[in-house]
Amino acid sequence: MINLFKTKQIKEAIDARPENTQEIINGSEYAICITNATGHFVFVNDNYCQVYGYDREELIGNHFSMVVPENTKAILNQLHDEYIEKQKEISNIWEVINKKGELMKINVDARFTNQIDNQPHKITFVEKM
Repeated sequence: MINLFKTKQIKEAIDARPENTQEIINGSEYAICITNATGHFVFVNDNYCQVYGYDREELIGNHFSMVVPENTKAILNQLHDEYIEKQKEISNIWEVINKKGELMKINVDARFTNQIDNQPHKITFVEKM
């Protein structure tokens, strides 16, 4: 189970030192990705890459929907847009796909920050179930 206190601490550390975002997320036990307002990966840590089977370079710059099943892409895109707009913190269980195309369930917590480049970003904490 994702510890919401820990995810809040990581988000606060990013807000305090956005220039150290990659270092901060690399030090976490959670798989973490950070997407920009358009849903593109801007940061991922090694744990995130391990969960999904991708190298960092394969994810950065691509849209997060590359790791979700086709039948949920539209709704998850809509939810991402709403999240960026309303800045509402969320936790949920989702079905995703790894690089091999295998389905898996993950537990997710998300936090909002606008401290990275003074732009809105979604910090997603992932724990494979």
